[in-house]
Amino acid sequence: MGIKDNEINELKRKIKNEEPKFNFDDVIWIYFQPIDNSFKEGIKCLKTNTFAEVEEKLYKKYNTLRNTNNNFTANATPILRFKTIEENKIKDQDIIILYKIE
Repeated sequence: MGIKDNEINELKRKIKNEEPKFNFDDVIWIYFQPIDNSFKEGIKCLKTNTFAEVEEKLYKKYNTLRNTNNNFTANATPILRFKTIEENKIKDQDIIILYKIE
């Protein structure tokens, strides 16, 4: 075996032994729905993501929402953007209500 083969085998061994970057139990789906029910969009995220990170994923799909002032609630509780999904007590399959402030 050559040097390249040894390097490849060493890299394969490292990849095989590497721990996952996150726990699959931390992956959840949350659903965004405006108060007018114009859409319902599911977004996959981690419990450790800040709400702002998940909100950005929504804006990538619905770019026009960037031009509005938006507030969100989960289970009738206001969401704090810079707290994590878990800190905001958002659970898997929760519906996040989007309020456009005029």
